[in-house]
Amino acid sequence: MKKEMFISLALSCVNLPARKYSSKNNGCDISGGFDCSGFVGFLLKQAKYPDPIPRHTNELFDFFGILIHENLREAGDLVFFSSRGACPDHVGIMVSHEEYVHSPGKSGKTICVRKLERKMIKSRNKVQQIYSFNPVGLKRIMINNGRYQRIFLE
Repeated sequence: MKKEMFISLALSCVNLPARKYSSKNNGCDISGGFDCSGFVGFLLKQAKYPDPIPRHTNELFDFFGILIHENLREAGDLVFFSSRGACPDHVGIMVSHEEYVHSPGKSGKTICVRKLERKMIKSRNKVQQIYSFNPVGLKRIMINNGRYQRIFLE
């Protein structure tokens, strides 16, 4: 799939309902609202991603795509955040070098675009772990191709 089409698809979901993760069977469709990993999975299915798609953020981080350096991020890459140290618990999709689209993971909110920022966090207080700050990693979406992988978004 063309990267531009995938980004357009993601941006077409802005203002759709968001929800907090409650189970693997909820948060994956327009009618019930999206949690963050459900939103990513929905977009990949719409884009006809051919391989199995992990349902949870930590599974996307551990088993999906390839890690990339933050300076090499591009539109279409997955961006991961954590409110509990190094273990990712939130995911979004980069729509430019500086902005990403995500489902905030709070019921009553909507899918939105945010700017990536770096901020000093003075304590481990979860309230200060805001998702637009301090990503813990980025991954490029890949397709299994036998022994190797190839980039999904052209």
